[in-house]
Amino acid sequence: MKSKNYEIKIRIDNYPRFQKLAANFQSLCKKTERFTEFQRDIYYKVRSGRLKLRIINNNVGNLIQYDRQETSGKRVSKYMISRTEDFNELDKILRTQFSVLTEVKKKREVFICDEVRIHLDRVKELGSFLEFEVIYTKLFSAKKRMSELIKYFELNENEFIKHSYSDMVLSKL
Repeated sequence: MKSKNYEIKIRIDNYPRFQKLAANFQSLCKKTERFTEFQRDIYYKVRSGRLKLRIINNNVGNLIQYDRQETSGKRVSKYMISRTEDFNELDKILRTQFSVLTEVKKKREVFICDEVRIHLDRVKELGSFLEFEVIYTKLFSAKKRMSELIKYFELNENEFIKHSYSDMVLSKL
C-alpha cells in the first residue's frame, strides 16, 4: 500500500531565517527529530510516475517510487520506499533496465514535527528551498495542517513550485 503526503516547495533566500522558524515550530510539537543528510538522487526514466534511488550520506539507499500530479503548488504524493545498504549494486541493476534521467545532489536539513517533515534544502545548481511534507491518512487534516505551516512561515502561495528537483535540474529552472 502506498503512503501519502501533502506537500509544497518554495525557493528561499534567507536560509538562516527559515532554519530558526523551523526550530521554533518544532518546539511546539510532541514528536520531534532533527538531522542533516547529504542526498544523491538518481532518477530513472520510467513509463509512469517517478523512480529514484536516494543515496543518503553515501551510506544507505532508498528506492522510492512515487506518483504526483504536478499541476499546482500544493500536491498530493503517493509513494513506496524500500531501503537498501547495497545501493551501488541496486543502481547497477536499475541501469540495466532503465536509463538514467538525471541526478540531483543536495544537503537536506530535516525537522520532524509529529506528522510533518520540514526540509531545508541546498540543491546543487539550483539554490536553497523549503519543503513541507504532511504525511496523512485524511487529506482534510493534512490541508488544515499545511495551512497552519504556510501561515506560521509567512509564505506566499503564488511562489510555490510545482516541479520536482529533477525537472528543475533538467530545465535549469
